[in-house]
Amino acid sequence: MGGIKGKLIDIIITLEIMKKFLLLILIVPIVSIGQEEVIVIVELEKNKNKSERDIKDFTERYSTYVKKTEPNTLGWSYNDAGDNIILIERYKNEDANIITAKNISPNGNRYKLLQESFKFFNIKKVTVTGGFTQKLIDFNKITAEKVGFLVPFEYYPLISGYSKNK
Repeated sequence: MGGIKGKLIDIIITLEIMKKFLLLILIVPIVSIGQEEVIVIVELEKNKNKSERDIKDFTERYSTYVKKTEPNTLGWSYNDAGDNIILIERYKNEDANIITAKNISPNGNRYKLLQESFKFFNIKKVTVTGGFTQKLIDFNKITAEKVGFLVPFEYYPLISGYSKNK
């Protein structure tokens, strides 16, 4: 009887290990996908010489351009904040954000559009949150120097959370 009881205990332990392993396989990909997302919040000051219509037209054109040229940018929205605009950029991961940095650099496909944006608003601050590493921080520093951003960049890494992209 002790032999059968011992085998049953071994089977139960094996099943518990297999159950935990299966659960780990199912959960880890879901968690890591959401934790790779990078969100950039850019505080912009409106140019008082531009009408609300001018600003709306330009920001729609800019958003459309980003949507067409950067497939791993999950979202791009300009939000009215009185004399300011809050731009929220959502990226699949830090590599997608690096593509944006390359595109706004001199010789990048969005450099001229970025330069035009300075007719509509001035950048006050850039805040980066989410699943980024030192790689993105370093790349942003180099890009900021290339394009002449003299504004503070603040970084807040993700502790925990999730994002639904659909």
